[in-house]
Amino acid sequence: MINKYLLSSLVCILFYTAQAHPSSKLPQYNIINDLSSLIKNIANKDIQDDILSLTGQWGVKLDPDSIGEKHNYFNSGHTTMPIQLPGTLDEAGYGTRTVGSDYGILTRRHKYIGPAWYTREFVIPHNWQGKEITLYLERVLWESKVWIDGRFIDTQEGLGTPHYHRLGTLNPGKHRIAIRINNDMIYNIGDKGHSYGEYTQIIWNGILGKIELQSSPTLSIDRIKVYPHTSDNRLDISFDIQNHSNKTLKGEVSYTLKEIGSKKKIYAYKKEIKGEKGIQHHRETLNIRQAVKHWDDLHPNLYRLEICITQKGQSQLKTVDFGFRNVTASRSKILINNRPVFMRGNLDCLHFPLTGYPSCDIQEWERIFRIYKSYGLNHVRFHSWCPPEAAFTAADRIGIYIQAEVLWIDWWMSVVRKERPEMTTRGLPKGLGHNPSADKFVPEELQRMIEAYGNHPSFTMLCIGNELGNSNFDIMQQWIKSLQEKDPRRLYAISTARKIMPADQYMVTHNIPQTGGTYGINGSGTDNDRESIYSKATIPVIAHEVGQYPVYPLWNEIDKYTGVLEARNLESLRQQAVKNHIEHQDRKFHEASGALQTILYKGLIENLLRTPSCAGFQMLSMTDYSGQGEALVGWLDSFWDSKGIITPEQFRCYSNDIVPLARFHKYTWQTDETFKAQIQVANYSDTTLITPTIWTLTDETGKLQQQGSREVPLSSGKVNQVDSLSIDLSEITSPGKYYLDVTISGTPYHNRWSIWVYPPYNMPQTNIIIHDKFDSTVISALEQGKKVLLVADQLGKKDNSTPLYFTPLFWSTSFFPGQSNTTLGAWIDKAHPAFSQFPTDNYTDWQWKEITQGRSFIINEHPQLHPIVQPVSDFHINDKLASIFECKVSKGKLLVCGYNLNLDSPVARQLKYSLLHYMTQSNFNPSYSIEIDTLKKMFAYTPKAMVSVPKGFENSILYISCGKQMKNSGSAPWTATLDHIEIQDERCKYKVTCDNIWKDEKGTAWTGKNMTIEIQTPEGIIGDLYVKFEDWNHQNRAGLLSIEGRESILENQKGKERWVKLFVMREDTNDGKIVLKTHTKQGGNLMISQIAFIKQ
Repeated sequence: MINKYLLSSLVCILFYTAQAHPSSKLPQYNIINDLSSLIKNIANKDIQDDILSLTGQWGVKLDPDSIGEKHNYFNSGHTTMPIQLPGTLDEAGYGTRTVGSDYGILTRRHKYIGPAWYTREFVIPHNWQGKEITLYLERVLWESKVWIDGRFIDTQEGLGTPHYHRLGTLNPGKHRIAIRINNDMIYNIGDKGHSYGEYTQIIWNGILGKIELQSSPTLSIDRIKVYPHTSDNRLDISFDIQNHSNKTLKGEVSYTLKEIGSKKKIYAYKKEIKGEKGIQHHRETLNIRQAVKHWDDLHPNLYRLEICITQKGQSQLKTVDFGFRNVTASRSKILINNRPVFMRGNLDCLHFPLTGYPSCDIQEWERIFRIYKSYGLNHVRFHSWCPPEAAFTAADRIGIYIQAEVLWIDWWMSVVRKERPEMTTRGLPKGLGHNPSADKFVPEELQRMIEAYGNHPSFTMLCIGNELGNSNFDIMQQWIKSLQEKDPRRLYAISTARKIMPADQYMVTHNIPQTGGTYGINGSGTDNDRESIYSKATIPVIAHEVGQYPVYPLWNEIDKYTGVLEARNLESLRQQAVKNHIEHQDRKFHEASGALQTILYKGLIENLLRTPSCAGFQMLSMTDYSGQGEALVGWLDSFWDSKGIITPEQFRCYSNDIVPLARFHKYTWQTDETFKAQIQVANYSDTTLITPTIWTLTDETGKLQQQGSREVPLSSGKVNQVDSLSIDLSEITSPGKYYLDVTISGTPYHNRWSIWVYPPYNMPQTNIIIHDKFDSTVISALEQGKKVLLVADQLGKKDNSTPLYFTPLFWSTSFFPGQSNTTLGAWIDKAHPAFSQFPTDNYTDWQWKEITQGRSFIINEHPQLHPIVQPVSDFHINDKLASIFECKVSKGKLLVCGYNLNLDSPVARQLKYSLLHYMTQSNFNPSYSIEIDTLKKMFAYTPKAMVSVPKGFENSILYISCGKQMKNSGSAPWTATLDHIEIQDERCKYKVTCDNIWKDEKGTAWTGKNMTIEIQTPEGIIGDLYVKFEDWNHQNRAGLLSIEGRESILENQKGKERWVKLFVMREDTNDGKIVLKTHTKQGGNLMISQIAFIKQ
């Protein structure tokens, strides 16, 4: 050890040197602070001499043909390349230099998958003589094998957990270590999850984080677990006592408990112990007389437990940081220390685009989680992966609740996709319970996770994985029950989104089976919630993957990818924007699509906050997702940098422990109406507030229209009813946007909503021609120099127009290509005189929702045409679009509106009035000319066939009356020609396997003991499959239904017809089909008379 007198002398020399030369400075170097820190580090290194770091330069040899073990790569004499560890081959520039762009993801500059050998020499110090030594590798992908001096030690595996290699004892002096790291797929879990794959994390080869040798004395402790009890200030401890000798040893163990913040010692205790040969499990209970501070998201109080074991002059000190935290569940809420907590969460999908691997640095994770807190979030779900220790430590300190997972395997991953090779999953993994390879790995990894991270108070939830649709839930339930018994310190769930099982203590899903969707914006205002769905659950349900609204990128983001990954895919998309003359509009599109995303997130989150039985939400996501077809869905980019869409202060208005809420049934009002609203406050803090809640209604200039306040207790843990508003709008004389603000007095809690108020108008009497077809009437008028307003919402063909949607497309059009929506909102030239009587921002705010039905037109061939409203074409397509534009045609002037102006709606009337008002002004003078023949093609009209279907089925893409074309009574083999097709999208072909078609005087139906209906669909769409079951001959039919493997029960029909609604997820249709199977449980068979698929 360093002599303490030598240390003192160095400090004195340093002090007097600084005094003698007070003005001397080295650039960016503080002598006293940095050298003092250096001395302390040197001292601590010797004082804590049970650790020997192996970070630094190693040698590496690639082994692509896996011949290294046979050719003794673990011995010296083999040529190696230098590499710095921790680090990866990608960072060192080793592997195959890639060419071109990987589809839908960032591209690695270098790529290597297979074994690689890492070698170096190290020196065992003399004071390690006889000590047991462990090699600790903090993170490896995926398998590590170790040799010491040519002697094989062992093999370790684990994707989200450290690797421990027990080396035994080593003689003091020089030794050689060889580590074979294999990043190939060791167990068949596929390559589409985040623990192993290329969507975000890369399949790197190397070693991350700490790389060290750890020594332990003859009598030592290991595997410490702490079980805090918040009810009685009790701390249960368990650990292993390891005796590496051949005889019983006596020693002493001491326990010290300190507050980390104040460093105050609150407990100390010591006792003698006896260590038998080998390993023995030891338990201890510490009854703490002083009051302890509990840990939660609002008050992340931490404690440090020090356990020191001493035997004959040898000692070992182990520390554990933890919090006094208890997690349980009520019927609808997760309870932290018995307090209902609303989980405001985000999905972390492993975005570190400079390195391609997760950071093992606590400060980096603290930076990330401070960003979470700045946006009012308290929860993170690590989607299909488990983060390193640093993330748990940072979450402990900041106050973040963690859900960790292992993997993702779903139905679509077991299918070869020849037409979409990027969707084919490596190994075609079968689900858990049907996959012996993964079935061995997953339970072991789960156990390793709770061993490695179980003491962290932030580790509140553990789930096996994401959407495990093709897995055996009974087998997985056994794994979860085992974990619950071993370690009850957190809540457990089997899978997100697919099925709720008895062992689930909470659930994250987008659809409660046979009940309904867990999130969405229903209605045209804010007077809505999802209580009718959540109230039927018996465990807390958290909304799954809320959002997924893409934002148009800023092309200069490409320059940020300076690490191991390049944005070659984004560059190719940018080139398409260049080709269609819209590259320079990226900032406009970015702002407009970002603003739309913001109001939608606000709407979704407030809808859930208004739902008393909702346990929380998990957004997808705060950051962009760089894989799966470039799903740029964040308001932060993949670097956790703001995209300028919304500030933390604005987001916290509706994402916080306390949120003011307003319920009103629509956003647009007329001056002859009375605006009515209910004021509520969702309070999920730890305090009941008694203070006035103030509301105001102001116009865009800030002029106060009306105000009021009311003081009621705002109880913690619930949604509080505060006030009812009734505001007469008759004094408003001009169209305008107004703000309803609600503030809780004396607090930072505030929220705001926009409404629009329109006075009644009579349309101006003009000579303007208003028409809905580009026909001879319009052409003649234009040739005569007249003005024409063309209402074009029913015009255009697929190759030259796109449908208008209020919401943006879902996730990514290249990952879910079957979507008919290909836009991300619209950019609006709000200063254009066409909107002088129609107040609007530069994006489609809520008032546009009522009229967003119609068409936009592709104008790639018109670079000089500047639309008044320009829908934002998805950046994978980058068409130049126009939904409102003006042009000169022959001698006339044409204003085109792709929105439906003929709706019985105040918004449609107001927009129509504003457009006509503009057309009567002298400044309606378009300069850009378009030929009549060009417009004839652009505005082609195709009459729609009249279809009579039951109410609610109008939007079906497939609607069948089963066997209705059959002429004779009796049975016949199924053929599609005997069915009556009410509605059929050209992409929706179908096939039925059944016993027969049956016809009698009651009707016709497909019948069978077991039936299979396979329907081809556009890829990646979402919807509902409606199936009408019959029992008109009173056989009390009942059965089991399976949609893409998800089972539901058809109960006894008791002679009655029954419509069954089956939810169809995007993942179900991503292979271009859905499969429904029926099995008869009661009655001679099942009968299906109608089936309809309605796309959402």
